[in-house]
Amino acid sequence: MKRVLSMLLVAIAASWITSLKANELPRLAKGLKPEQQSYQEQKKLPDLKEAYFTTSPKDLGDGLQVGRLDLPGTEKAVRALVRDDKAGKYSSLDSILLWKDGKLLFEMYNRRGRVDGPHYTMSITKTLTSITLARAIQVGLLNIEDLDKPVIGFMPGIDQSKIQHGVKTITLREALYMKSGLRFANKNSTFSLGQKYKRQQFFQQLFEKTAPITAASKQYKYTGTDPSLIMMIIDIKTGGKVQQFIAKEIAAKFGAIYCWDNQGCGIPKCGAGSNFTSRSLLKIGTSVIQDGKYNGKQLLSADYIKEVMNPKKGEGYFYYFHNRKKRAAGKEVYFISGIGAGGQYMATFPELNIVAVATAHNKKQTGLPLNAILEHLIPLFLK
Repeated sequence: MKRVLSMLLVAIAASWITSLKANELPRLAKGLKPEQQSYQEQKKLPDLKEAYFTTSPKDLGDGLQVGRLDLPGTEKAVRALVRDDKAGKYSSLDSILLWKDGKLLFEMYNRRGRVDGPHYTMSITKTLTSITLARAIQVGLLNIEDLDKPVIGFMPGIDQSKIQHGVKTITLREALYMKSGLRFANKNSTFSLGQKYKRQQFFQQLFEKTAPITAASKQYKYTGTDPSLIMMIIDIKTGGKVQQFIAKEIAAKFGAIYCWDNQGCGIPKCGAGSNFTSRSLLKIGTSVIQDGKYNGKQLLSADYIKEVMNPKKGEGYFYYFHNRKKRAAGKEVYFISGIGAGGQYMATFPELNIVAVATAHNKKQTGLPLNAILEHLIPLFLK
């Protein structure tokens, strides 16, 4: 009798877990084109009437392998997550996806979240600039040794006789650590110059108008200018076709759905300005945690990703990834993540072999979507 009862309870639990999904994945309305879903267009999307969530994601044939989240405590955790989200605990949460050991195990959309709708990523755009560099190295446009070479050596259009003292010393790695030392009296000058000057001529102006570069000025400063240096170099290496490079070598290789705007100077926006679907971000994130491989293919430079994932760097911001420690279920967890304002995450948890993606349109409150992941999902894997 006990055995029959036990089997019945297991069957009920399995049935409940399987039922943790809506009938249809939420998609963009007919006529809306994903490649046109800019930041402003996303504001026009109506909120979903109710959250879509599943512990058994659908195989969409998009390259993501899927599985089932059926660990002990899953039902309680998911119910609590959905309840807290409905109550507004995480503000305007749009999506959460979780991948582990090769498979997408959990998928959730609410409010503006759509499986085929690119979501603004804010400063994950910086992280994606780093990913673009990793691909450029992998295909031979640059090499890992170039990271310690001066940026200006890759810019043949710069008149070096006119630039400020110290500009010649800025290396790619310093730009990737936000330590170029470029400093301007007017914080809006870079934007206004970008509206007037194109590509290398824009950087000619920056290099002339910056304060002199010194060891003291080469301190960490979070900015969109440093990743623009990296993107400019990739643009030069691709013959002025970096957007085509992104389309062919990033989006096409990962099967990503996206739109990525240009800045005034003509190269893609690097501080913020890209828009990717949650599944697209997840695919890219899985390649980061898998040494640059995606579905067995080496898409990103293994040497570069090794630098990104090296835990010896400690906590901080390196290669446009945040390296941080947080607590989940009373335990400390280490994660390396792209993070964007308003609650955007492309987070890897190396010790757990987990990748989590979250999107939101929060007003400030950037950390709330991460809290949702740490409070409800990560603890399932810490027991």
